[in-house]
Amino acid sequence: MLQYMKSVLKKISSTKHHFHPINQLEQQRRDLVIPEGCPHELRRLLLTPLPKMNKPLQELDFLVLDFETTGIDFDKDSLLSVGSVSIIGGRIDMETAAHCYVDDNQKIKAASAVVNHITPQMLLEGEQLDEAMNRLFVKMTGKVVIAHGAVIERSFIQTYLLKRYQLNAFPIIWLDTLKIEKHLVYHDQSERVELQLNDVRKRYNLPPYSAHNALVDALSTAELYLAQKVKIFSGKHNKAQVGQLYCRATCRL
Repeated sequence: MLQYMKSVLKKISSTKHHFHPINQLEQQRRDLVIPEGCPHELRRLLLTPLPKMNKPLQELDFLVLDFETTGIDFDKDSLLSVGSVSIIGGRIDMETAAHCYVDDNQKIKAASAVVNHITPQMLLEGEQLDEAMNRLFVKMTGKVVIAHGAVIERSFIQTYLLKRYQLNAFPIIWLDTLKIEKHLVYHDQSERVELQLNDVRKRYNLPPYSAHNALVDALSTAELYLAQKVKIFSGKHNKAQVGQLYCRATCRL
């Protein structure tokens, strides 16, 4: 009977492993047919295996992103600026901090200009969309990607890939600090709380930064992620695995 129970538990564990979202995502990556017209930066990203579900978070590298856009209609609105910074060895690497404006012949909406303070002149001095995206794909390669409200960044990238290269999948690992906080709030209390980046940071006693700059928001998100990881895993955060966090922090379309 004991041997039988061990066999059953082993099968259950194997089944859970097989159906874990990260393993399914990796299978999707393997099955993906990359169009011939894709640039080598994107091709290299898509050919890079995803980390195993039991890989310690401390051993992974992360790219933290923030996009400023003209709106959230992913088919009609445009990308205005990109901010990013890497987390290497569990620390924010300020040498990797980067910001660029994107010149895609877009028209700035008055409402978005009030919020993000981006002017047409700034965009004229920016990178072309393909150039900005290819640079981003290089930074993403071999990393887990983090954003706050990641559905925006992921959807803009996915829409770009579909329009530009007819690529209908983008199998990389995303962690969403908004989803992480939503999960924590759901378990901690019943009342409604604000999930905007600055509001969430206040709950972790993180300092306020000026909002609506893509790089500042990327840095703010990086700090928030590190604080959330400590809260979730307590004294074991250095041994926490990516698979443990992914299910509560993923952005799915």
